[in-house]
Amino acid sequence: MKRIAVPVICLFVLVACGPSPERSSSSYSTPGFTPGVPQTSASAITSPPTNMEDINSQTHLYGTGADPEMITLGPRECGQPGWPPYPGKTSMEFELPHGTPILAPIKMVMIAFDNRNAIFRIGSEGQRMEPFNDLELCFESLNPDWPGMIVCVYHLLRTPLLLGHNTDAACSEVEEWQGTIQAQGRLFYEYRENIVPESTGSSPCCSSIGRSVERGQLIGFAGSVGSHSMAAFRFKVSHESINPLVRKGDNYLHWAQPGSFFFWKCYAPEINFPDGVLAYPFECGGFQIPSEQHNIDFKYSPDEQALFEKSILLRERKSNMHTEPFAAADPGIVRICARLDVLSMLKASCSP
Repeated sequence: MKRIAVPVICLFVLVACGPSPERSSSSYSTPGFTPGVPQTSASAITSPPTNMEDINSQTHLYGTGADPEMITLGPRECGQPGWPPYPGKTSMEFELPHGTPILAPIKMVMIAFDNRNAIFRIGSEGQRMEPFNDLELCFESLNPDWPGMIVCVYHLLRTPLLLGHNTDAACSEVEEWQGTIQAQGRLFYEYRENIVPESTGSSPCCSSIGRSVERGQLIGFAGSVGSHSMAAFRFKVSHESINPLVRKGDNYLHWAQPGSFFFWKCYAPEINFPDGVLAYPFECGGFQIPSEQHNIDFKYSPDEQALFEKSILLRERKSNMHTEPFAAADPGIVRICARLDVLSMLKASCSP
């Protein structure tokens, strides 16, 4: 049965989740310099944004939080009261309708995917969960506010970043859940990370690993486990301290509690984001992505990606140039053209 948060729970979450503006950075932070988290980036271990307008406005959509025993940086608790996490859980769900467009919370680059989608899964108590959407994408931050931070989202139904997903029969879903079907890139587990090279098994998915996405750009669609629809996000944050739970991989990366470590705000192109604040990974505050991107079968084309990057570039230049005209030979445009060439080759190699 799908779980619904009642208003009294929403009020509790509003208090329990999200970094507290009243607390000083010393309440949470490790003493000394923290190179992985710039002091200018708003977070639970630094300080809140100077302007709290519209910050943390969507806490009623927070689902089950991460297992506190997995959290080694910042506050350990968050999530809907009465919804205990399973042991080893590293994520928090956003409770969203099936097929809801999922957006990038910051500028980041895709580094991995893990296709685990299935028609159904039999649970530990014999219950049948259908569908069982479990596609995962992982990214690394390109935002200087969060250098080296890892962002993974799973329980996705579809994504425009795997051109072959559900368009090539070899990259779709299996009947009964069996774990990984196809995977590639740098993947993160509870206590370790692993590099999965491209193989004949993963190539039909035609991944966009290495492709960057801007804050607010579509990255996938919320999936379902039975009647429970959601998108689960997990974050590993770089910090100078050692994560004692890491058995393999970068032990300076820490699982953080998404709802209480970060400050969040609804995205819109004209919105100014204070340093460190993340965009809610769904449409809110009146913002809507293009209507065609609400189609779960939507895939990015090289032209669409280039135009999106160019629009971002032009907006940045417009805000900075003031009196200097936009040069025809602008190096940013040269970069966009080179990017278009690369993406055109990618599209050609992935075409049937």
